[in-house]
Formats: sequence, C-alpha cells, structure tokens
Amino acid sequence: MTEYQALFMEEANELFANAYDRLLVAEENDYLDSEAIAELFRILHTIKGGGGSVDFDRLSRYAHSLENMLSLLRDGKIAYKSGMAEFLLDSFDQMQEILKAESQNRVDNSEYAIKLERLERKAREFIDGFIDGDAPEAGGKSAQKGESQETDDDGFALFDPAQIEAAQNERATEAAADASDNPAPPDPVEYSYAERGKSASIRVDLDKIDLLLNRVGELVITNSTLTRFAERLESRADRDEMSERLAQLTRHIRDLQDAVMGVRMIAMEHIYAKLPKIARDVAKKLGKRARLVHSGGGVEIDKMIIEGLNDPLMHIIRNALDHGIESPHEREAVGKNPVGLISVSATQENGQIVITIADDGRGIDTLKVVSKAIEYKLISAKQASTMSDDEKNDLVFAAGLTTADAVTDISGRGVGMDVARNNIAKLGGVVRVKSQKGVGTSVTITLPLTLAILDGLNVEVGDHRYILPLSSVVESLQPRQSMIQANGDGSKTTLMLRDSFIPILELYSLFNIKPKYADPSSGMLIVVRAGGERIALFVDSFGAQQQVVVKSLEKNFRRVSGIGGATVQGDGEVVLILDPLGLVEKERETRQTRTR
Repeated sequence: MTEYQALFMEEANELFANAYDRLLVAEENDYLDSEAIAELFRILHTIKGGGGSVDFDRLSRYAHSLENMLSLLRDGKIAYKSGMAEFLLDSFDQMQEILKAESQNRVDNSEYAIKLERLERKAREFIDGFIDGDAPEAGGKSAQKGESQETDDDGFALFDPAQIEAAQNERATEAAADASDNPAPPDPVEYSYAERGKSASIRVDLDKIDLLLNRVGELVITNSTLTRFAERLESRADRDEMSERLAQLTRHIRDLQDAVMGVRMIAMEHIYAKLPKIARDVAKKLGKRARLVHSGGGVEIDKMIIEGLNDPLMHIIRNALDHGIESPHEREAVGKNPVGLISVSATQENGQIVITIADDGRGIDTLKVVSKAIEYKLISAKQASTMSDDEKNDLVFAAGLTTADAVTDISGRGVGMDVARNNIAKLGGVVRVKSQKGVGTSVTITLPLTLAILDGLNVEVGDHRYILPLSSVVESLQPRQSMIQANGDGSKTTLMLRDSFIPILELYSLFNIKPKYADPSSGMLIVVRAGGERIALFVDSFGAQQQVVVKSLEKNFRRVSGIGGATVQGDGEVVLILDPLGLVEKERETRQTRTR
C-alpha cells in the first residue's frame, strides 16, 4: 500500500464514522432530513473522488453507484422510504469491506460483482417504487423488469442514465430560472470542500512526536544534572544566581513538555465514533433493540492508550448487549422501555481518566456466576461463602468463565472480559464492576492519561533502584510479624490485612538480587493492584515520588518480563520501571518451573 493510499484510508475511516453517526439516528427515527442527505452525498462524493485518485477503483465505482441514488434523494426526485437508512448502513459496511480488500490487494472480482449487483438491485427497488407513483414529481421512467440496463466496462449494471440525467436537467433548469432575480448561494457540497481546504491541522507520525518527547526528556535529565552541579558551587552568590536561572529553565522545559504531550493527546470522541455502530450491529444479531449514548468526548487521552482501549471497550459493550440487555419482550414484561440503553462516559480526575460503561439491563446474576466459578474450579465453595458482592461480580473477569448457555460468534468462550481486564492492566489501568439485579451493570475503567510520562514511587531492593507506577499503588506498610503467614510447605507467604489474605511477592527472589532484608517484617510491603488481584511487593525501602519520562525497553533493548520500561535519572543512572501485572505473571511462571 502506498503512502497516499494510507493517508486516504485514514480520511475514509473518518468519513465512514461520520456517515454512521447520521445513519444510526436516521434508522432510529426512520427518517433522513435534508441536512443528513447532503452530508451523506458529500461523504460519498469525497470517497468516490479520493478512492479513484489512489487507484481504489472498485471502491470509487461502488461509491459512485450509491451516490446516484443519493442524488435523486437530495434533489427531491424520490422521497425517504422506510428501510432506506438500514440499506445505506449495509452499503457503507460493504464499502468498508471493499476498501479493506483493495488496500490488502486481495480483491475477489466475482465477490465484488455480487456486492455491486446487490446494491443496485436494492437501490432500484427504492427508486422504482417512487417512479411508479409513490413520490411527487417523479422525474422520468425507471427501467422495467426485463428491459436492458446500461453496463460499465466490466459488465456491471448501472442505474438508468436517462433517469439520472432527467433529474439533473430539471435541477439545472430550476436553478437557471431563479439565477437572475435570486442568485443561489454556493452549493453546500462545494462549500464543504472549500472549508476542508482551510483546515489548520496536519497528520504527524507518532514516532516523530515520540522522538521530540525523548529530546525533551533528555533536557529534563540535563537540567537535573546542572542543578546537582550548582549545589556544589562554593560561592553562595554564584550558587543562588545559578539556581535562579535553572529554576527558570525548569519552568520552560515543563511548558515544552506539556506542549509536546498535548500533541500526543487525542479526544475521546475519536474512539466514541465507532461504538454506536458496533452496538447497533451486535444488538441486531442478537435480536435485541438498544442504543448507545456517550458523553465526555472532549476529554483527551494519549493516542497509545486510545489504541489499546479499543478492544476492551468493544468486549465490554458486546458483553453488556449479550448478557445485560434483555430482549424487547422481556423488557416490556418488567415495565422497561423495549429499547435498552448503554451509556459511555469519560471524565478526567486527578491526572487520570475514568471511563464508565453502564447499561440498564438485567444485572449480574451473582448466584449463577459463583456457581460457574465453582464448577470450573476457579474458587472453592468455602471461598465463595466469604466473598462480598463486589468480589463475586469481579468473577466475570476470570479467565475461562462464561455464563452463556451456548458458544456463539459473540460470546460463550469465557475470554472476552478476561482479555479486556488484562489489556487495561497493561495500560496501567484498573477495572471495577458494580451491578444491581434487574436494574443494570456499570463497569468503571481508570487509566493514566498518558504512558509517555508517569508518576512513580522510588523503591530499593539491595543495591538496585526501581520505579513503581503510582497509579497501581493501594497502600504501603511495615508489617508486624503476626501479619505474615507462610504456606505449609513454605513455598509462599501471605499478608493478612484487614481480614484479607494478600500474596507476598519477593522482588529480590524474582530478580535474583541479594536483599538487605529477607524477612518481610524487617522491610516494607507495598500493596498494588495487578489486573483483578492485589499483591504485596516486598522491598527493602521506598523513597520519594517523582514524575519520569518513560522509555521503551523493547525498542532500545528487548522485552523483559515484569519490566514495563526504563527512565534516566538526573545523575545519569538508568532505572527500570516495574510492571505489576508482568511481575505476577513472572512469579507464576517461576513457581510453575520450580514445581516441574
């Protein structure tokens, strides 16, 4: 795929999202207003022209064929008819499939011919009905069954050209008649193109922004080094003057850092654009009725986090539709609106983003969830008897657990919610679920605003220093000996904290480091959240909090289990950033290896 084709695909996906927004509203209201029709026509015109200019000829031809029908609708030659919005939604889906196939150079001409023939047959059904008398002032006569149709070079059928020409001629005649007395305003479609040409935005490769951010990070390190140097100056006057200048430099660097980070940030509305269409398609498959609303589209989040958030959000929404939202009949039977509601909201709180996905469905059947968890041996009956309702609800994220009675292409394999939770954990976030039977369920995701810079806690193990992401820290303590309990075989120790047993993970053991303290009661325990569980990290000590610039370990070295990245301190020391979820996985692998 060429560079120009890649740029066109980005623009086309934005155009598809805009079209879906319009059509989902039209499908719900069963009506297309003139503004929506003009916008859809503009979108098709842009896709047709842009696709042709980058050699996506089949996409261009398909868009042109659909544009012909929109032209008649826009010019009042036919009127909106029930089912037209659904037809247009399906047609835009087909266009996305054609675009994907052409971009990957795997076009099946016979399959494409079927898509185009189906489009034009269905479009003719709408047009023929109005030409036969359903629409006022129908222009021209449609081709009758059995009559020949004009075809293009590949033999694919096109709309009756006489019909299209008649509509265009009539529109031109009307415009000419009014031109002398009432000059017409600029055509809305052309005006839109002119406005697009004035756009003040440009597309920038994320790697270039990362490079710029790394340079800012190096400035921070150099500034920190100079500050240390200034503290060693003998003359108090020199020291004070140097400190003043460095304080000013620090402010400028922080402003620059914030500005560069702002370039990486993307509004949540970019991820929202896909969700209503996904909800509509899944609900339709399930034979349910539901609509998705969203708020907080202006909240900004790091582009890398948005990319990692796509799949978890889709899993959670699909799960809400499949397991939460009832069928229209069930909802009416309990006095609910037959159309289910899913709301997605985003807010920014204390340097984090909080995303809530709530539905007004049946809620989680905790008895069924717990029963399945016991059946799959994920928990014991004794454990279940001591669990709170929130802990029971959290079982929906357990790997392999499903309450579906049958496996479908939407659910039933017990992996969706587990994958969602783990992906969110990899982004440095946590997920919580609350539910009330018969009322609904809400899933709350808390994430850092960016992965490029994080607030961390300095921890020490032996002669080594690490950074622990502050967003994962729950609390820290120096435990009493009575709070530490060992398994019968001595293979694992746990912390008893407020009637909860939290596994203790020894960093020195994982990284093969000689510690200062081998007894947890002599060192420090830091309780962190890792995915859906809490663990207590055993370290020698911890120090101050600090903001650090994250550098990828995979790009500069290789992936290391339990390590999420690295940063450079003011004294030039490279310090590794811990990944709590990776540490749990590493400890589990180590334990399994020892057992074998």
